[in-house]
Amino acid sequence: MVNLTPWEQEWVQIQEDLRQSPGVRVLQDIRGDILEGDLLPNAGDPGGGPHLAPPLYERSVRFSEIGSQWQTVEPYSFVVGEFFLTPLEQALHEDPPDFTSSFYSDEEQRIGQGLRVIDDTPFTGVGSFTAIRLHPESTGPEVWFSDHLRGLWRMDLDYSTYVELLRLTKGAFGWQHLFTQAPLEEEEFQRTADRIVNMLDALPRIFPDRDCTPLRERWEARL
Repeated sequence: MVNLTPWEQEWVQIQEDLRQSPGVRVLQDIRGDILEGDLLPNAGDPGGGPHLAPPLYERSVRFSEIGSQWQTVEPYSFVVGEFFLTPLEQALHEDPPDFTSSFYSDEEQRIGQGLRVIDDTPFTGVGSFTAIRLHPESTGPEVWFSDHLRGLWRMDLDYSTYVELLRLTKGAFGWQHLFTQAPLEEEEFQRTADRIVNMLDALPRIFPDRDCTPLRERWEARL
């Protein structure tokens, strides 16, 4: 039996917390087998394709797939969430997402060719996803978010911070826009802002052992 890393155990616990919480209804979830191979597959291998700094793999998982779709129940503020993680090494070798739609600008389509999805929404099919963008001269990828309604946004954080905050939010819809330049004060983003407010109200009450201070501080800074 393969031993889980502490980070993998954390994601198993997140799924268990969602299932066991009386404040949450889990609609769907999945946890695949552990992929074979070294946790740091291309570290030190000059011919191994795209290279990332080894510490990034410590914030990846080796499950072939792991994800949950959930929503809160009364009396808590209504929050809907979904996460679906792709192992970092697997993501590096997959094709970019489809950016041929006229929904995306020419510049977004150009950027999209360099993106690899790390967090997706296959259960709900809403079309939003988070992806990393690699640069040949850097081992630290950019993080980009597409909400499939308002275009492609670069996030003001790195991969490790993204998955740490995903752990806190459990994929609550809209949280990524706390870390983009989306104008949350405008009417177009009212639904997203409402989702963030509901998340910040409900999650600390449902999961009091999880410190949501970084999310609240970011929201206050955006006001």
